[in-house]
Amino acid sequence: MSEVRNMLSTPNPDPPAHTTARHLASTVSESIMSPLRASAFWATIALPLLALVLLVAGVVSISLLTTAGFLAAYGACAIAGHNHTPN
Repeated sequence: MSEVRNMLSTPNPDPPAHTTARHLASTVSESIMSPLRASAFWATIALPLLALVLLVAGVVSISLLTTAGFLAAYGACAIAGHNHTPN
């Protein structure tokens, strides 16, 4: 019977030290993710313009590799920056 009682009474899984650590981790994460998200958002806007300029200037040519690279970079930026709200 005492085993059942011990199993039912669980200690507090979130003591104050863990709460502080989680809050600190959340703050650090947001301070890193916010600029990253903003950069990705603006890169999503700038990448097509940059690609057009590079094509017109003859710096790059249209090939399977450059197209795939552009689409991969554009997709990654679009996914990373989709939650950014510019002020």
